[in-house]
Amino acid sequence: MPIQHGGVYLVVADGSEEFERALQYAADLAALNHAHVGIFRAMNLRDFQHWGDVEERMREDIRLEAEKHVWEIAKRVNEQTGQVCNIYLEEGDKLDMLEQVMKSDDMVRMVILAAGKGGAPGPLISYFTSKKGIDKLHVPLMVVPADYHVDALDAPVE
Repeated sequence: MPIQHGGVYLVVADGSEEFERALQYAADLAALNHAHVGIFRAMNLRDFQHWGDVEERMREDIRLEAEKHVWEIAKRVNEQTGQVCNIYLEEGDKLDMLEQVMKSDDMVRMVILAAGKGGAPGPLISYFTSKKGIDKLHVPLMVVPADYHVDALDAPVE
């Protein structure tokens, strides 16, 4: 019987401290469900109002740095789990682009975010759990607790 594709568990590569926990959870969950990790990164490039060549060079530098960052993450996930990641590198506002990816890619099954130290929600969790943001979710949102240990997924349920 062929392995079914279990979809994509999307994490937001935003440089936050919580990202690593969300990434590990997504990788573990994807492995259990024959799915893939999706790495999302948005680049807000519209703030540049410089002269032609300077603006273009700055945009190019930001895009190259973002590409390097997500490919390093994807390589690390592949080395640890053997999984191939889906990459979502978008230009625009992070919330708008994340909503667009959730809406347009029917393989995205869940967005996985992690709470900050002390359980404090970050800006994305705060937004998506607000009345305005919850209407923008097109898939379930998983919030990984701050004290979550990566071994918890493998532990037997009692």
